[in-house]
Amino acid sequence: MESTALYSTRAELYDAIYHFKDYGAEAERIHALLEARGVGERSSVLDAACGTGSHLAPLRPWYEVSGFDLSEAMLEVARRKLPGVSLFAADLKSFTVERPVDGLLCLFSSIAYLRSRDELLSAARSFAAALRPGGVLLLEPFVAPADFVSGRPFLQTFDGEDLKCARVSISHVEGDRAVIDFGWLVVRRGQPAIEHFVERHDLWLCPYETITECLEQAGFTVEHAPHGLMTDRGLLIACRS
Repeated sequence: MESTALYSTRAELYDAIYHFKDYGAEAERIHALLEARGVGERSSVLDAACGTGSHLAPLRPWYEVSGFDLSEAMLEVARRKLPGVSLFAADLKSFTVERPVDGLLCLFSSIAYLRSRDELLSAARSFAAALRPGGVLLLEPFVAPADFVSGRPFLQTFDGEDLKCARVSISHVEGDRAVIDFGWLVVRRGQPAIEHFVERHDLWLCPYETITECLEQAGFTVEHAPHGLMTDRGLLIACRS
């Protein structure tokens, strides 16, 4: 079993398996939420744990965008989409910016890869340091602990001309962690062998109240929008004091 291979050795599969995700619609919602809180067009917006840059691409017409991720492989994909955009390798818990930004994003449950309250508080303080006073953080948490269903099977597929893949997943709970095993089948044009691998993702089932408390301790005023970018999780909207 390979740990989070999608984020390291096989980053090129990320956009394929998440092809169903409507980043354009999510970008429009992000734009509306930021604008309503005083982050206007041409403001600076940083995407924390930006992955392959799929949110930054549709946000770029409105904002001066930048992003970072822990995975260099994911950043390589993002750089091909976003020439001229500042993209750098950094950790949620300790990243810094040269100049505070107006808006900050932490989406698609990236926060759930942190492992403790101390790590969460470190990330919250890094968020606060990266934002100007009055700046806005949009944070998309993982599924709320009470809503997580263990043992539910999932299947996702991608059917391209040169690449076809299928991913099945099953999960279980260990303490306050959701442990999800993903089994992959991948075929590529010109390669006779079928690629098969299994990877494990370990996600923190952190109560939204804990995230809120850490953000408030770092100097944010927080509101919870129950209807977020995805149907199964909400959105925390935090304004830096």
